Amino acid sequence: MRRNRLLFFFLLCLFLASCQKKKDVDLSKSNFIYLKDNEFKLHGETFFPMMLNWVPSFQCDENGKFIVAPDVDYDSVGYVDAYGKAPVTEQINGQFQLISELGFNTLRVCCNRIARDDHGLYYQGGNRKFRIGNEADESAIIEGLSELMELARAHDLRVMLLIHGPIGEPTLESFTIRLLQHFSNDPTLFAYDFMNEPLYFDPVEKRTKTDAVKIVDKWRKMMWQYAPNQLFTIGFSEPLEVFEWDPAMLAVDFVEFHTYHPLRVPSEIYWYSRYVDKPWMIGETALPADGDSITYEEQTEFMVAVYQLVRDAGGCGFGWWAYQDISKGNFEAQYTGLLNHEGRTTTADGRYTLQGTVKPAALKVKELSLYHPRPTKRPINFYNMLGYKNIRITGTILDMRTRQPIEGAVVRGWSEWWNIGMNTYTDENGRFTLYCNQPCMHFEVSAPGTSKLKFNKRDIRYRTADGRPVSASDLYGLTDSELEYHHISHHPFRKEGGGIFDFKEDAFGQWCYTGDMGTLLLVKER
Repeated sequence: MRRNRLLFFFLLCLFLASCQKKKDVDLSKSNFIYLKDNEFKLHGETFFPMMLNWVPSFQCDENGKFIVAPDVDYDSVGYVDAYGKAPVTEQINGQFQLISELGFNTLRVCCNRIARDDHGLYYQGGNRKFRIGNEADESAIIEGLSELMELARAHDLRVMLLIHGPIGEPTLESFTIRLLQHFSNDPTLFAYDFMNEPLYFDPVEKRTKTDAVKIVDKWRKMMWQYAPNQLFTIGFSEPLEVFEWDPAMLAVDFVEFHTYHPLRVPSEIYWYSRYVDKPWMIGETALPADGDSITYEEQTEFMVAVYQLVRDAGGCGFGWWAYQDISKGNFEAQYTGLLNHEGRTTTADGRYTLQGTVKPAALKVKELSLYHPRPTKRPINFYNMLGYKNIRITGTILDMRTRQPIEGAVVRGWSEWWNIGMNTYTDENGRFTLYCNQPCMHFEVSAPGTSKLKFNKRDIRYRTADGRPVSASDLYGLTDSELEYHHISHHPFRKEGGGIFDFKEDAFGQWCYTGDMGTLLLVKER
C-alpha cells in the first residue's frame, strides 16, 4: 500500500511539473505560427502579421443558435444588415474577402465585450443572453466562434482572438479553458489576447506588479496545458502600463501594444523596442480621417510612416484599428476605419458588394511589404513628446543596490488636481527631464523590471533661466497651462515639407522655469 502511495505521489509530481513548463515542440512543419528569433514563423519562413481589427456583434436565431455577426455599424450605420446564419455568413464572407484582397493576412477579432447582471456574465445575442457558466450556452458560443474561424480560414486569414481575461471569475476561467481546449488544434487561431489595455480596463484600481505577474503566470500555465501550440499576449495601451502590468515582467509570448497620436507614436515605438526585451508588434494604431477635417491623404501618410517605424525598430507585426468607421464615440473613435459609409465597394472577384468606399490608406497595404528597413534613431521629441514649454523638472533614477543609472524608466507627473498628466523617460545616465505647462504635484516612477514609486512632492524649488528663485504658486496661469494631449495637434511641430514624423528640432527643449527633484531609487525585481 505504501509503495502504491509513493508511486501515485511520484506520478502526481511528474504531472504537476509538466504543467509548469511548456514542452518544446517543433512547429516548423505544422500550420501553426510560432516565434523564433523575435519573429513570427510559418513553415520556417517569416510571417509578418498585417492585422486589421474587426469588431463582432452577436445574434440568436429562431433555434437558439449563437451567431457571430459584424458590428452593427459595419456596412450600414446603426442598422443590422443581415439576420440568421446564411445572410450573416454572406455578409462576413464579403468583408473577409475584401480584407484579404487589400493585403491583410490577420484579423484581431474583439470578443472581449462580455456584460454582467445580477445572474453573472453573458454575451448578448440579439434578445437573448448567452450565459458564461451555462454549459449549453457556452457550447453555443464556442460553436459560433468555430464557424467564424472557418470563414477566416476560407479567406486565408489568421486570427488573434481578444477575450475577456479571467481574473477572479471562476466561471469565466472555466469557460476560457473550454475555449482553449476547443481551438487547441486549429492553427487559424494563432494567438490569444487575454486582456485589452489593463491601464484602462483592469477591474482593480490599485494592483501591484507582483499581482499582475501572478495573474499572467496563471494564464501562461493555462496556455501551456490547454493550448500549447498557440501564442498569447496582452494588449498594452502605452508605456505607463509599466507601473502595474509591466511588459518586461509578464510571461507573455510577445508584446502587443497600441499607439495613436502622431506626437506619441514614434516615442512609444522607440521605448518598447529599446526597453522591453520581448518580441513586439503594434496591435492597434490609426489616424482618424473623415476626408474633411483630417484628410484621407494624411491618414495614408500616417499608416505608411508608422509601418516603416515598426520595421525600422524591429517589430514583428502591424495592426490597424479598424475595419470600418462607426457612429459611436468621439471623433477619434468614429473615423479610424479603412472604409467609410459612402457609396459601394465590390470585391475584386466580383462576388460581393459592400456598403462604403475603401479609403486610400487601405490601398497602400500591399505596397508596405516592399519597404526595406533602415537603422532606427531616438525621436527628437522622445523626452518631451507633446512639446510642453513652460516648466521642466529634472532628476536622476538609480538602482538602489548598485547605484547605477536606470535607463528607460518612465516618469509620470500630474497637476495638483490630477487633470493634466505628463510623461518622460530617463536617459543612459538615469537622468530625466519632465516638461510640463503647470507645476506637477503627484508623481509615479518605474522602469521595466523594477519596483515602483508613487508619491506627492510639493516642495520642488523652481527658478528662472537666469537663476532667480520663484515659488510654485507663481507658476499657475501660464500659457497653455490646461492643455493636454487630446487637444494638441502635431501640425505645428512638423518641418515644412517634411513627413508626418519629421518634427522641428528646436520645438521640444524649451522652458521658462526649472526645478530639480534630486535622486530617486528603484529596486530591480527581474
